[in-house]
Amino acid sequence: MKRTDMLQAPTPRTLNLEDSKAIREVFANAGYTESAVRERSGLLVPPPAELTPPSVLEAFADQDDLFCCLAQLFFLGRTLDSAVARKTLPASFLRLCCRCGLLEEHSLKVTPRSLVIPVGDYLMASDLQTLESQDKEGYVPTLCDAALHLSAVSIRQPVKRVLDLCGGYSLHGMMACEYAENVYSTDVNPRAEFYARFNASLNGYRNLTAVTGDMLSAVRGKKFDLILSNPPFIISPESLTSYRFNPLELDGFVRTMFQAIPDYLEDGGYFQTICEWVETEDEDPEERLRGWFLENGCDVWVLPANRQLPSTYAAATLRQSTTDRKELLEKQAEWEAYFAEKKVKAIQGGFIFMRRRNGANWFDVTQLTKPIRQQIGDAVRQGFQTRDLLFDPSGDAAILNSRLTVAKGTRMVDESSFNGVRWENNSMVLHVDEGIPVSIGIDQYVRSLLAKFDGSLCVADCLESFSNQVGLPLESGFAQGLQITKAMMRTGVLCRQGVRVVEDSTFVNPIRVHSHGIPAQSPKDTPFSD
Repeated sequence: MKRTDMLQAPTPRTLNLEDSKAIREVFANAGYTESAVRERSGLLVPPPAELTPPSVLEAFADQDDLFCCLAQLFFLGRTLDSAVARKTLPASFLRLCCRCGLLEEHSLKVTPRSLVIPVGDYLMASDLQTLESQDKEGYVPTLCDAALHLSAVSIRQPVKRVLDLCGGYSLHGMMACEYAENVYSTDVNPRAEFYARFNASLNGYRNLTAVTGDMLSAVRGKKFDLILSNPPFIISPESLTSYRFNPLELDGFVRTMFQAIPDYLEDGGYFQTICEWVETEDEDPEERLRGWFLENGCDVWVLPANRQLPSTYAAATLRQSTTDRKELLEKQAEWEAYFAEKKVKAIQGGFIFMRRRNGANWFDVTQLTKPIRQQIGDAVRQGFQTRDLLFDPSGDAAILNSRLTVAKGTRMVDESSFNGVRWENNSMVLHVDEGIPVSIGIDQYVRSLLAKFDGSLCVADCLESFSNQVGLPLESGFAQGLQITKAMMRTGVLCRQGVRVVEDSTFVNPIRVHSHGIPAQSPKDTPFSD
C-alpha cells in the first residue's frame, strides 16, 4: 500500500486478550523498549519518514535482529522484504499483525500500516509519520514532545474517572487506565477514536471508552476527577489540521476550553494541559491570563516555560512541516503580518493547571527555568497544597502555624576556593531534582534558615530559632525569615508537612514574595517545546 493511501486505509482492529498478549510478548522478548530505542538511535520520538537521518537508518540496519526489524517496521515505518520479515519475525506474530491491520504483506513486501511506539510500559499505535500526510484531515499523529511533557507533570493517584481530552491515540488515557476506574478519551477526529480503542486492547485494558466529539460535547453531563489535555494550540493565520492548529483566532480555542472545564470537574478535581498563548501590545500578560479564570471556581497555576517573538515562532513552527525554502519564506511573511495585525508581542508556551475548589480561589504564575526529566505529578499536587498556604485568606498566620520540610531530592552544591590562608565560600546553589526542577543561589542566612525546617517545629518556632541564631531582633528576623520561607515554598524547596495551631502570632509581618506536529528530535535543552 502506498503511503499516499494511508488515510484511506482502515485503522487496526481491536485485539482480544490472547492476541494482544502474544503481540506484546514478541515486542518484550525483542527488548523493544523506550530506553533501548533511545539508546540505539538517540531519538525519543520517530522522525518523519522523509527526514530519517542516515545514522538512524544505520542504527537499525541489522535485518537478522528481531529488535532492528521491529524498529524498522514500527518506529521508522519502513517496508521490509517478505523474505527478511519471514526469516526474522515469528510466523504467528506476522500473521497476527497482518490480520489486525498493523502490517500488510503484498508483492513480496511487508509494509507497516501503523507505527507502534514504546512509551514507558506501553505500546502506542498511530498513523505513519510522514510529511505528506501530517496536514491532512483524519491524520492521527504519533508521539510528540508536548505529549511527553504533559505525561511528565500529570498527577497520578487512584480516582474514579479520568478524561483524556483531545486525546488522539490516547497516550494519557492509556496511562490513566492504571490508576483510574474509568477512563474516557475524546477527539474530534473519528479515526482517533479507533486508534484509542486499539491501543487499549493492545495494552490489555478494558476500562477505556473512546468517543468522538468536538471539545467536551462527547462527555456532556459527566464530571471527572482528572482531565488531561494536549489540545491543538499552534497559533497561526489559518487552521490547517484539527490536531495541531488552534481553530479559533489567536489562542481562542484554549481560552474557550478553560472556560468550559470547571463544569466537568468534580470538587477537588484537577485539569492539566500544555498549550500556548499570546502576549499583546496593549495588555499586561499576567492580567490577560488571569482574566480567563475569574470567578470560575478553580485555583489556577500557570507555569510558563518559553517565550518566543512572532518571527522566531513562525520560523520554528513552519520548519516542522515545510522543507521548500521559498515556500517557507512566503508563509513566514504571512504569519508575521498576521501577528503584527493582531498586535501580538510574543507567544508563550507552558503548562496551565486548574483545581476545582470551593472558597477563595487563587491564581499563581511560576516560571519554569529547567527541563523536566522525570515524572513529577506528586510534586505538582504538593505545589497546590503549598499554594493553599501561601494564599490562605487568613494571611501569614496559616504559614506560621504550619510545619514545613525541605523537599525530597533537594541538594546543595557548595563551591569554595582556598585563598592561601583559608577556604572562602564562592557560591551555594540549591537544586531540586525530584520535583519541579529549579536551581537557586542562596547565602549563609538562607542555609541557616532551611536547616530549621525538618518538620518537627512550626514555621513560627523556626523563625524564632533563626532570629536568635543569626542575632537579629525578633521582629526583623521574622520579617526576613518569612520572606525567605515564602520564596522557598513557591520554588518547591519547602513543602507542607502538617498543621498545628500556635497561640502567639505577635510577630506576623505579612510580606508577600513575589508541541505538536513534527516533534523536535531532542527536548533535552528546553523545558518545553512544541
